[in-house]
Amino acid sequence: MFAIAITLLVLEIHVPDLTGGTTLDAAMREVRPSFVAFLISFVVIAIAWVAHRELFALIRRTDLNLVWLNILYLLPVSILPFGAALIARYGRESAALSIYGFLLLLIAMSRVTVWLYATARPHLLFDPVSARTRTVGVLTVLVPAGFYGLAILISEEAPVASLAIYAAAPALYFAGLILNRSTAPPEARDRPVT
Repeated sequence: MFAIAITLLVLEIHVPDLTGGTTLDAAMREVRPSFVAFLISFVVIAIAWVAHRELFALIRRTDLNLVWLNILYLLPVSILPFGAALIARYGRESAALSIYGFLLLLIAMSRVTVWLYATARPHLLFDPVSARTRTVGVLTVLVPAGFYGLAILISEEAPVASLAIYAAAPALYFAGLILNRSTAPPEARDRPVT
């Protein structure tokens, strides 16, 4: 499903037509918003995919609730190509930026819900996770989500800043992973954190 969503993202990038004396440089400037939307969304979906894989590497068995929570997690991920198309075409419009941010928040909230549900049920896991791992897993999701919320709030007044936040927020995920690995006890350094 993640691979399909990533593939759908690229379909919004069209090779420009050079009609009416348009230069390739000018045409490429028109395509730039599609590339920006693609890159941001590609990284967001890649993070969601890796987090999903890392979480399910901890899970020995599932239950019906976990299956449904997982499906709910996949829902906003599958809609993200639509949000990316919106910001590619209407990147300075508050409605497009807000819808995109709302999708990012839905991905984050559903991801943290799956994480909390699964890690609170040791019978579903190969080994119970520590309180530290559980907390880091939540913070890795909620800190960027806070920035997504901020981007939504400022989308009308500062659309460029809103888009910049969407572009920069995924870096918080990588910063969190690096910080976690550098401060974790040696036995927990290779442990997945969503």
